[in-house]
Amino acid sequence: MKRLRFPLIILIILGGLVALYYYFNLPVNFGKGSAVFTVEKGETVRSVALNLMDDGFIRSDLFFITLMRLSKKTRSIKAGEYEFDLETKNTKILSVLSKGIVVTIKFTIPEGYNLKQIAQRLESQGIVDSEAFLGASSDKTLLDKYKIPFKTAEGFLFPDTYIIAKGLDGSQIAEIMIKKFFESLNDIPYVDYTRDELIKTVIIASLVEKEAQLEEERAIIAAVFYNRLNKGKRLESCATVQYILGKTKERLLFSDLKIESPYNTYLHPGLPPGPIANPGADSLKAAVSPADVDYLFFVSKNDGSHYFSSTYNEHLKAIKKFSGSRRIGYQLS
Repeated sequence: MKRLRFPLIILIILGGLVALYYYFNLPVNFGKGSAVFTVEKGETVRSVALNLMDDGFIRSDLFFITLMRLSKKTRSIKAGEYEFDLETKNTKILSVLSKGIVVTIKFTIPEGYNLKQIAQRLESQGIVDSEAFLGASSDKTLLDKYKIPFKTAEGFLFPDTYIIAKGLDGSQIAEIMIKKFFESLNDIPYVDYTRDELIKTVIIASLVEKEAQLEEERAIIAAVFYNRLNKGKRLESCATVQYILGKTKERLLFSDLKIESPYNTYLHPGLPPGPIANPGADSLKAAVSPADVDYLFFVSKNDGSHYFSSTYNEHLKAIKKFSGSRRIGYQLS
């Protein structure tokens, strides 16, 4: 009996520990549904465990801390917003927190949106305050980090569908979009950009994005802009005037073309001081590889396509032919 007593005690202790583990690992609730739990940046392991217990996700903060230490995950807890089923065990909660499987949100930024439109869309979907995003997109630290040669990230916020962690701030969201821009740019065959080449490419791509409606015309429209620049002609892009107005007008008036602004390419030669929109991959490709054509003008044909001309006389004839156009098109001074 004495020989059996010690093993029996050990067995009872082990059985008790297993029972305690099983009990404390069980969810507090067994009902259907889920609840949200947030881990703040810089929060301690002790604080996380206490909050989990206070919110009714676990039975014991001490057990959860012990679980973290035994599994060596005390430094693996990721900040963010999480959603747990009410029947989630402690081990599963710990796994989710350590892997950072946070609640995600999905949003889409259309090609050609400018900075203000992106900020407004993000706010309307409850993702981030528009002013916070605008401020983040003009933060010098972020711009310097990615060597963006403008006062804002306009032109570098890549239009795409994003799935991100809920609760990210404006700077984090802007940086995700900027990273996506450079990833997309790197997918396009090109010679390493100098600062001036990058400026020209992104601005031209933004103009193409706002002017082109048909994919097959993007490279041609890009060529028109480059040809005019090379000949010292003003770009005279309606899209730059729309950008100044801050809204899309069905028909631009000649008085609109006289608005004083460095972005008014009807008044000022060369490129505008910055991009007027955020171009997608196709417009970037067009700006990098324009068509080999000698066109200097284009005018809308009212069906989404354009008529391209190499001479002013031909352009005047096209304007007369398509005089019902809602877009003024190019005019020579």
